[in-house]
Amino acid sequence: MAIEERSERSPLLPTQQAHGTGAINTSAGAFGVSPEQLTAMLDPKDVEKLSRLGGADQVCKHLLVDPAVGLRQREQVDTDGTRSTEPFQARRSVFGRNELPEAETTTFLQLLFEAYNDRTLILLTIASVVSLLVGIYDDTLGSHKDDDVKVGWVEGAAIFLAVLVVCFTNAINDYQKEKQFRKLNAKKEDRTVKALRDGNEVEIGVQEINVGDILLIEPGDIVPVDGVYLSGHRMKCDESSATGESDAIKKGTADEGLDPFILSGAKVLEGV
Repeated sequence: MAIEERSERSPLLPTQQAHGTGAINTSAGAFGVSPEQLTAMLDPKDVEKLSRLGGADQVCKHLLVDPAVGLRQREQVDTDGTRSTEPFQARRSVFGRNELPEAETTTFLQLLFEAYNDRTLILLTIASVVSLLVGIYDDTLGSHKDDDVKVGWVEGAAIFLAVLVVCFTNAINDYQKEKQFRKLNAKKEDRTVKALRDGNEVEIGVQEINVGDILLIEPGDIVPVDGVYLSGHRMKCDESSATGESDAIKKGTADEGLDPFILSGAKVLEGV
């Protein structure tokens, strides 16, 4: 059962914010459980809070989902006496979309400033300014004022030009690296998972997962959301990316005395 994907335990992107306005609706709405209750249950893991909600089966009822069928592809939930016009509209208005807000892009000017913020380059800049002033003075009022060709400014200008070349080169390289990183990160998130919809096994994009979706996971999968274990066989997960714990963790129901929570980023080692 999908709860919400988080990177480094940060919040989801609200549905309204994804379209440019507003903030996430924190009330439970038509559902029997709120985003705050789900978050408190999972971060940190708290079996007692899951029990207070009635266990995994009762959480499914609160989220209006049948574990054997999954969500309806064209689900429309009544909210405040009105029926939603789009599938999952009410669900996403309460719990948000399975997307993370994009980090602010570093501008080229910011990268240029960071590249220049080096003690050596600052000292060279000061040296170039001093050399330039001395050269100009020497050419106009000093010993070389009568020379036909004035070259006193050349040394200072050359040092300053070298500083500019280094700054722009570093800034351009950093800018290109950041663009490549964003492309790779976007490609990494562009993957599909298996879920139950209308009782059928379907593949959906990670960003199309809703709170309440029933996911099917198997060895080798990287879990894209936080969730609660419903049923399976001999499941073990590596959650070191989220918890730093290197040991494989057995998953099962709370009644079995096993960990019923599966964290986003966990790798399924065995079981289904």
